Amino acid sequence: MTKRFSIYAPIIVLLCAALQFPAYALTDGTVSGVVRDAKGSPQIGTLVQLVKPDLSVISQTFTDDHGHYTLPRILPGVYGIKATAELFLPTLRENLHIAPSSKLVVNLTLSTIYEAFRWLPAQPRLADEPQDDWTWTLRLSANRPLLRMLGDGPMVVMQEAEGQNAALKARVTIRGGASGFGDGGVHNGFEVRRSNDSTRQLLLRADLSQADDPALNTVVGYEQQLAPGRTLRTVAAFVDRPEIAGGTDMQGLQAMVFRTAQTMDLTPAIQVEAGNEFEAVHLGTTAVANHPFGSLRVLAGDTAVTYRMTTTPGVRQADQIDRASTLVPALGETNGKLELEHGLHQELSLSKGDGNVRWSMTVFHDRDANPMIEGGGTISQADWKSGDLLYDSATDTLRIAGEGFASNGAVLELKDMLPDDMWISFAAATGDALTLDAQPLPVTLEHGLLSLRPVRTEMYSASFGGKLTRARTQWQASYRWQQPGSMTSVDAFNRNLADPYLSFFVRQPIHYRCVLPSGLEAIIDVRNLLAQGYRPMVTSDGSVLYFAQAERAVEGGLAFTF
Repeated sequence: MTKRFSIYAPIIVLLCAALQFPAYALTDGTVSGVVRDAKGSPQIGTLVQLVKPDLSVISQTFTDDHGHYTLPRILPGVYGIKATAELFLPTLRENLHIAPSSKLVVNLTLSTIYEAFRWLPAQPRLADEPQDDWTWTLRLSANRPLLRMLGDGPMVVMQEAEGQNAALKARVTIRGGASGFGDGGVHNGFEVRRSNDSTRQLLLRADLSQADDPALNTVVGYEQQLAPGRTLRTVAAFVDRPEIAGGTDMQGLQAMVFRTAQTMDLTPAIQVEAGNEFEAVHLGTTAVANHPFGSLRVLAGDTAVTYRMTTTPGVRQADQIDRASTLVPALGETNGKLELEHGLHQELSLSKGDGNVRWSMTVFHDRDANPMIEGGGTISQADWKSGDLLYDSATDTLRIAGEGFASNGAVLELKDMLPDDMWISFAAATGDALTLDAQPLPVTLEHGLLSLRPVRTEMYSASFGGKLTRARTQWQASYRWQQPGSMTSVDAFNRNLADPYLSFFVRQPIHYRCVLPSGLEAIIDVRNLLAQGYRPMVTSDGSVLYFAQAERAVEGGLAFTF
């Protein structure tokens, strides 16, 4: 009996294996493919991960010498495939339906940061600013991905399947707060973004402030890919600010701003941008201005050399033309005549990335005509009749136009990406800034402003921010120091530097079971918390005015995205 069993034992084992194999084959699926860069070259040693819809990793593998990968034995369900490689942005393909015994082929394309950015958000998020998955970051290229921030992870390139439905997203915001001078009161805002396909995108944004005379800012933006490597962007904004007055006969500001820009890739290593801004402003009288800008960038691996030129502060490149803080014209009044801030800014920069660390060195030359200086306080009748200031009664803000000046300088910036979706950055700069001397005795506004003069000064800043994975809290804290009495910033045409003095920003999603809708967030924005840099001035009638590079402001609100 024992001998007979020993003879049939191998046969029994083979039969059992044969019976089990079909069940195994009919249960599991396989995903395979090739990972390439934007030029089509296979990427060796790329980490490829199979993830659940919540982005938790199930299994992983590496590509071979031909860029090929295989993920076997996948249970039926819905998954994503994520590819990660050094010096590239991660790439994610979502909503893959794995059926029993299926064999899917999913090819992925890795993009560098230069290849990925083609259109920044309504409020552009730079390397040292809080990230936001709401932002406009449409990537236009042959592989048709979108760039966005994952809910619980880093920024990735989203590779969309062909024929996907048009994307529509909207946000409603209610915010308000108090400020020493500046943007106070209650604001109601909404924003709608629609991507018709991978080559077109539309933006509509509006902000309505509640005051005695409601103010309205509206923005319409449009982007279209004209050809591979060539993109057209257009933004039109209308501003209605009835509370702004100048002198005795100038009441109510209306402005129309139209910006357009083109991005062209002459070669894979040479990128060109060219754009223009047209402004028409009415406040008692009408002022019209035209401001061109452009840049040339040459890439060599992870090193870039960029020349940039602009004639207006805040608009230095194509991906900044819809920045909300620059769409309200920077204007003042001199002897009853409107003056728009303008000039000529030229810079040459060298930047290089080494793993998670990136640094840049920039030298610049500025010629700033009519630099604008903001302040607050009580205005005397004599100062009001001088015709040298504009006043916003809704926020108790006044603005004056300083004398033009020229400046040469340099800016050094360093950023390090830390673990757990955090980063830290430092910057140092030297250049000229308009400085207002302290006034020991009461003076008229006109005589007090005679002490405004350009002074060589230094600037230092540090920023630290990130995103808490579990709580999904986005935050940023920064401190930028400059010589006391500085009314303008070093490198005034560069609005990418950290906010002056101590500032922080927090965005916190709110989840409370089924009571509150999903997509609800609380926002806290604090600027110049310690009220530093203020320069008071006692006028001849005993009233007090004060000027500063940045006002102290505390603002909070709720945002709902759907």
